[in-house]
Amino acid sequence: MENYQANVVEDFGNEWDLYKQDDSKINFEEIFSTYFSIFPKDILNKESVGFDAGCGSGRWAKFVAPKVKKLICIDPSKKALEIAKNNLSEFSNCFFDCSTIDDAKITENSQDFGYFLECFIIFLIQKKR
Repeated sequence: MENYQANVVEDFGNEWDLYKQDDSKINFEEIFSTYFSIFPKDILNKESVGFDAGCGSGRWAKFVAPKVKKLICIDPSKKALEIAKNNLSEFSNCFFDCSTIDDAKITENSQDFGYFLECFIIFLIQKKR
C-alpha cells in the first residue's frame, strides 16, 4: 500500500501556507500539554534525538526542540517544510527532511523517540535502551 497521495500533500501544504499557526488567540502551549500528556516526560532531554513525522508548520516541534539534542522534522510537502523552517528558525537543533515517513533519511535505531500527531492521536515510537 502506498503511503503518499500528492493531492493530500499539496492540500496540507496550502493549509499551512494559509494558516501559519501564528494566531495569538490560540493557546498552543496548552494544546501541546494536552496532546503530549501521555508522552513519557523523561524521554525528552538534552541527550535525546527524535523525529516529528508530518511536522506541518512545526507548531508542535517548537515545544519539543528546546527540550532535546536533535529533532528531525519530516514532511512530504515542500511548502509545509518551508513554513516549518521559518517557524523553527530560532532552533539550531532542528533538521528538515522533505519526504514521506517511508522514505525518511533516518538510520535504524538512531532515534530515541518519534511522534506523529494527527487528529488528536499521538503515536510514540520509543527506542528501547
